[in-house]
Amino acid sequence: MKILTNQDTIDAIKEVIEQQPDFPGTVRLYLAGMGCSGPNFGLSLDSVKDTDLMDESNEITFVMDKDLYDQVGEMKVEFLGNGYLVVPVNQPESSCGSCSACGGH
Repeated sequence: MKILTNQDTIDAIKEVIEQQPDFPGTVRLYLAGMGCSGPNFGLSLDSVKDTDLMDESNEITFVMDKDLYDQVGEMKVEFLGNGYLVVPVNQPESSCGSCSACGGH
């Protein structure tokens, strides 16, 4: 498994981890739901499961369910200042613009 990220993102995640005294050890990438532009992904602090793949980046261990990874491939995680962008590396540009959920008309 490969997670593409940058040092600013690693630093932001480390800040969150430092505030969690019971940190379970890994940062999980997961399918958070479906939107009009396709799947939405999220991050959570979690423990490793038997069905997970792992990638370590600068002292952060990312995990993702193997079946989900087989479906979406390599992921990109980027801190944007007010949240995280979590997307498949090969995801096409958003075609959003036709549903009311994202403000399209």
